[in-house]
Amino acid sequence: MHEEKIKGRTVNIRVMGFTNRIQTLTEQFVTDGFKIETISGVIAEIFDKGIAKIVDEFCDDPQTKSLIGLPERVKISSRIRLRLARKTEEKIRRLQNKQWFKVIEYHPDEREIRTVKDFYLSLEGTLKMEKHKRKKRTRVPYPSDVDMALLTYSKKTGAPIVTNDSDLTDFKEELEGKGLCSGIIAVP
Repeated sequence: MHEEKIKGRTVNIRVMGFTNRIQTLTEQFVTDGFKIETISGVIAEIFDKGIAKIVDEFCDDPQTKSLIGLPERVKISSRIRLRLARKTEEKIRRLQNKQWFKVIEYHPDEREIRTVKDFYLSLEGTLKMEKHKRKKRTRVPYPSDVDMALLTYSKKTGAPIVTNDSDLTDFKEELEGKGLCSGIIAVP
């Protein structure tokens, strides 16, 4: 539990459940001798987009507020957002220095991206896709170029993707079934 003052009252934010699951999973992978890799596009997207903007999107997401135990109408203050952005940047920098973590320079072939995009476009109009788009508040049925590159990297290397990104987790069975990735480990 993390305690913050919001609108003059003390709110206990339940963030440890998610953080602990990620930490436990990471520790298990490292203990078992696995290296953890991500593609350069992921790190570039984080810093190009700006950590503050990513934190803002995270804080404004109704799912986040539900996860941490806040009513949807409550606005998370700029002070808390700034603190989250600083902590996030610090954690990313520390992560990049770990021996077991590696950033891979990877640029997928345009045909591979087209195959993934066509898969998502084929779901356009289905109940599952419409529900997903409403949840994400988007009109675009396919994920970002970086997410599509992660899928192609997974397929090429045989490494699963560990994520909580609903663009991937909402279609886990379909993506795996079509052989568009090696696997998706959904972290709730």
